[in-house]
Amino acid sequence: MISNMDAWARNNTLPPASSYPRLADGNLVSLRDYALPAIPGLNRPHEANEAWRLDFGPGWRNGILSVQPPKIGKVYPVLVPQVDADGNERDGVRLPEITVPLATYAGWNLRDPSIGAPDLRVAFEASYIPFAKTAAERKKASDPRKSIAERYANHDDYSARYKDAVDDLIRRRWILPEDRAALLQRGEQEWSEATK
Repeated sequence: MISNMDAWARNNTLPPASSYPRLADGNLVSLRDYALPAIPGLNRPHEANEAWRLDFGPGWRNGILSVQPPKIGKVYPVLVPQVDADGNERDGVRLPEITVPLATYAGWNLRDPSIGAPDLRVAFEASYIPFAKTAAERKKASDPRKSIAERYANHDDYSARYKDAVDDLIRRRWILPEDRAALLQRGEQEWSEATK
């Protein structure tokens, strides 16, 4: 993004169009409307960080806090990015791992029941929930997400799609061309790990 900002400042080359989730597209929703698939063994989050309007008095913009403690007003609406049938976010910069997935990548993780408060999220920790390898494994586990074998004919099929996803991000200037080799190597590592 620094390259895009530099190109914009130097020669007025516009940055890539925003891919931020939006209400109008249905890609930014309340937690109540979060469409996480019913992945076996995965509990959905029950809360998201909330923030309230605070009234510090009429002079707060000038650094004068005349109301202490502040009056607490209405809560701001809390919205989350909507997910697809795999549980991956539909909008945003869709990296190759999301475009050509081998798992669900959730931006949250709930606490393990053994440490208490299992309904609460662990701060700054995400989740990786792999797909079943075969349709039989998927059906046995009652997992609604397609298995790896149902998505990709073989390693070459996955690899070609992954390369296309990387090249598309380079074309759209979300990834630098010099990062291509490292990303392709990462895709191979992910395939090896997911299919072993």
